[in-house]
Order: sequence, then structure tokens, then C-alpha cells
Amino acid sequence: MLLPIQIQAILYHLLMGWVYGLGFSFILTLNRHFRIRFFKGIMEILYHILFTLLMYYGLFCINGGITNIYLIAFFLLGMILYYRYYLAVFLSFFQKIIAIFRWIRKKFKVVKYKILGIIKVLIRRVNRRKGYDKKRKRTKAKRKQKEKTSD
Repeated sequence: MLLPIQIQAILYHLLMGWVYGLGFSFILTLNRHFRIRFFKGIMEILYHILFTLLMYYGLFCINGGITNIYLIAFFLLGMILYYRYYLAVFLSFFQKIIAIFRWIRKKFKVVKYKILGIIKVLIRRVNRRKGYDKKRKRTKAKRKQKEKTSD
């Protein structure tokens, strides 16, 4: 590899280590608020797959997809830099994003409960009408029987 390509690969690995740390800390913060363990696992697996694809696609564009040991060390250095110096800065931002998600989820729950309430009222009305119609049919049938017996 030529020197400019090596420098690009080193900076790319350093940056991708930082981005990996950022994304993974966001996924972990987000996973604390989910209740379904299966969804947590799927989310982490998909994150790792997508990140690996993104990283190696960029690396393929830079140097043909070659990763050496020292490049992995720069990737780890990027992660360490993020967790050491930037995690505290981004945690408050992540909490604000999660608060927005909670607010949206709360609004969806309110809408869902209102729709379910409307559906229950409509079902009760339909059931009452069916019952009323049955009663009406019974009374008509009784009247017809009385008319037949009286004739």
C-alpha cells in the first residue's frame, strides 16, 4: 500500500471505531427501555451486521478491503477515545432522544385506547341492536302465532 492510502485507512479505522462506539452506546441506552428481550437481541445483531457491512464497504473503496493488525489497533483506539472522552457528552443527548420516543409512544397509546374504546362502544351498539332485532322478531312471531290460533 502507498503511504497516502495507509494514512486514509488509519484515519478511516480511527473514525469508524469512534462511530462504532457512538452507535453501540446508543443501542445499549435504547435497549434499557425495551421490555422484549428478543427485540433487544435482534437489534444488536442487526447493528453489528450493518456496521460491519458499512465499514468494509468504505474500506474496500479506500484500499481494496485490506485490514492489517495495526488498523484493528486504530479501530480499538477510536472506540477507546469515544468511551473515554465523548460518552458523557452524548449520554444526555441519548436520554433526550429516548424522552421523545416515550412521548411519541404515549401519544400512540392514547390514540390506541381511544380507538379501542370507540370499537367497544360500536360493538355494544351492534350487539344491542341484534338483541333488539331478536326480541322484535320474537314478538312478531308470537303475534303471528296468536293470529293463527285466533283464526
